[in-house]
Amino acid sequence: MPGGTEFTVADIQAVLKKQGISIRKGDVVLFNTGWLELIGKDNKQFLEVEPGIGMEAARWLADEEVVAFGGDTWASEVYPNPKSNEEFPVNQFMLAKRGIYNLELIDSRALVRDKVWEFLFVLGQPLYVGSTQVNINPVAIH
Repeated sequence: MPGGTEFTVADIQAVLKKQGISIRKGDVVLFNTGWLELIGKDNKQFLEVEPGIGMEAARWLADEEVVAFGGDTWASEVYPNPKSNEEFPVNQFMLAKRGIYNLELIDSRALVRDKVWEFLFVLGQPLYVGSTQVNINPVAIH
């Protein structure tokens, strides 16, 4: 996906239909944009701009009652935001206002390669208290 591409509700619904899946309460929704391929090749582009969801899609996902969202980018939202001067409005809305976790830099390339669209997402918890951000190693069981 080109940097700065904003995913809309219509975009998400079209992908869900194409893959024959739906979003249910408690799901984790991950987006694979191909952005991880830039690491080590074009670090400047990787850090300056990225594709991701906008506020419309964030509100829709929150209303669908997902527990977490994220993907293979470092913010999981379109950056810079084309509709707001606010820094990371999607992240602020999702976590602070709706309690929905953001999972950044998730390497889902093998899942995409194997066309695995649904799987059991297993995520352990950090073994310390008080952090606002941690490195994790989720597992996809399919």
